[in-house]
Amino acid sequence: MNKQFFNIIPSEGGEVAILLYGDVGDGQRVDSGRVVAELMALANQYKKIDVRINSCGGDVFSGMAIYTALRNSKADITIYIDGVAASIAGVIALCGKPLYMSPYAKLMLHAVSGGAWGNASDLRDMATQMESLQGDLAAMIAGRCGMKQEDVLAKYFDEKDHWLSAREALQMKIIDGIYEMAEEPVLTQSPEELYTYFNNRLHKQPININKEMGLLDSIKKVPSFANMADEDAVLAHIRELENKAVKVEALEKTVDTYKQKLQEVEDKEVTAFIDKAIAEKRITDAQKESFTALMKSDRENTEKLINSMKPQPERRIVDVYNGGASPATLSEKTWDELDKAGQLSNLRNADLNAFKAKYKEKFGVDYKE
Repeated sequence: MNKQFFNIIPSEGGEVAILLYGDVGDGQRVDSGRVVAELMALANQYKKIDVRINSCGGDVFSGMAIYTALRNSKADITIYIDGVAASIAGVIALCGKPLYMSPYAKLMLHAVSGGAWGNASDLRDMATQMESLQGDLAAMIAGRCGMKQEDVLAKYFDEKDHWLSAREALQMKIIDGIYEMAEEPVLTQSPEELYTYFNNRLHKQPININKEMGLLDSIKKVPSFANMADEDAVLAHIRELENKAVKVEALEKTVDTYKQKLQEVEDKEVTAFIDKAIAEKRITDAQKESFTALMKSDRENTEKLINSMKPQPERRIVDVYNGGASPATLSEKTWDELDKAGQLSNLRNADLNAFKAKYKEKFGVDYKE
C-alpha cells in the first residue's frame, strides 16, 4: 500500500488544511518536495486550501521553494500562523496570500545565518551568497509589508531576532487579521512554549492519516509525473526539478555577471578607439559624444566610417601666418614672385637667412635691419 501524506486534514465542505508543523528542510517534517507535491494535488481536489504554520524555521533554500510554490499557486490559499512562524517559516508566511495569526502567535524575522568550510575564497563566496539571499528575502518581505527593501534590511536583518505579536503584526499591516480560538486561553508566553503547545494540541485532534485521498492519482495527471509508481518516486522527481530550478537560477545569475563584465570591456574598447581617433585628428573632441553613441548602436559600421576618415594635419601658427605656405615653399620663389604675392614679410619671419639671400640677389647689397 502506498504511503499517504501525513500532514493533511481534509474536511467535508470542500476544504483542506496543510500543516507546516516542525522544522523546514529535506527529510524534515516540513519537507519542501512533499509540500509542493501536496499543493499540486490538492489544488485539483479542493476549492480552498488552508496552510497552518507552527515552525521555528530551518533550511533557507527549502523554505524558499515552499514560499515560491505557495506564491505561484492558483489555488484559493489562506495562511494561518497558529503558534510560531520564525526565521524562514516567517518568510513562508509572508508569501502574499491572506495571512492570519492566532491571538497568541509569534512571528519572528532575522538575518540569514550559515557556515562554510574551506579556504578564504570559499568563505567569501559563502558570505556573498548569504548577502544575496538576504537581499532576496528582504524583497519578499518588502512586497508584503509595503516597505522599501533597504528599510526591511535595516530593520529586520541587523543580526538580531525580531519577535512580533499578532497585534503588532496587525498594526504594521503585515497580517490581514487575528482569528479567534474556540479553545481555552493559552497561558504560555515564550516562543518555545507556544511551539510545543500547538504541536501537542495537534496530536490531540482526531486526524485520520490513513484516509485515502487519491493524491498520487491527481499528481499523475501532470505529464512529467505520469510514470511515478509511488510517493517516494514523486518526491524524488520533485527534488530533481527543484535542483534543476536552482541550477538554472544560478546559471542565469552567472550569465548576467558575464554580460555585465563583457559590457564593461566593450565600453573600454569604445573609449580607447574614440580617443585614438581624436589623437589621430580623424575626429574632434566636440564630436566625441556623438561618435561614442554611434559606436554603441552600430560599432562595426562606425569603426569603418572613422577609419575611412583622413587624419587632418596639424596646422602650425606660422603656417597660418604664412597663408598656408611653408618656409621651404617660400624660399623656392623669386623675390619678384614673393613681392607680387605679398609674402616677402612672411619669408623674413619664417627664414631670415633666406630673405637676406634673396635681398642681396635682387639689389646687390646686404640686407640691414
